[in-house]
Amino acid sequence: MNADSPQFRIAAARRILANEGCESMVAGHVSERSGQDAFWISPFEYFDETLPERIIEVGFDMVVRSGSWEASPAVQFHAAIYEQRPDVGAIVHTHSTYISALTTKQEPVQAYNIVAAPFVGRQALYFEDGLQPPVEGKLIAAALAECDALLISNHGVILVGASLEEATMHAVLIEQAARYQLEATAAGGRTLADDAVERRAEFFRREGVRALWNACLERLPKTDADLYAVG
Repeated sequence: MNADSPQFRIAAARRILANEGCESMVAGHVSERSGQDAFWISPFEYFDETLPERIIEVGFDMVVRSGSWEASPAVQFHAAIYEQRPDVGAIVHTHSTYISALTTKQEPVQAYNIVAAPFVGRQALYFEDGLQPPVEGKLIAAALAECDALLISNHGVILVGASLEEATMHAVLIEQAARYQLEATAAGGRTLADDAVERRAEFFRREGVRALWNACLERLPKTDADLYAVG
């Protein structure tokens, strides 16, 4: 087992997402860019079951290049985003509870807590009207534009990052932010001041995301021992 391989890192990212309340059962995807025209991605299965051997490499043409599993047709939006955004190194799509509930309100994540700071001014909304295929690649990429998060109405969220660590922690943070928002608005709470939001956003950009990833990764040998028993 090579802990630095994309296969292990994607499996680890999915275990972290499951542990942090972002399990999406057999749907949802985690991918990492591979060269100029391909990406590594997980197949249909629960996040907390993913092993490195299950990760496949898929070209932007949706042809499997490495691995023996078949990619879901839904992952074509990963290719569309990677083609449009050379700055994106990884993509996470989840249907976790609180962010999915928030998308039914068709409103953005707001800063009721510091965990929302990375997304203020960096998110977009996408409305599924039932007339086109869900999460259609070119439409998704166009709606995301230069943002880091795309909230899909009555569905879930897509997060992008320069690295797998960043995209994964963004998924964890936005789920927490959505929970705070739903509970705070029910309680009549108020959002943070703009200057506090910017300070926290800078913290996450500078060191917070990496620190969160490292803390989550350190827990995996205890919580997900089977991940380390392979290879």
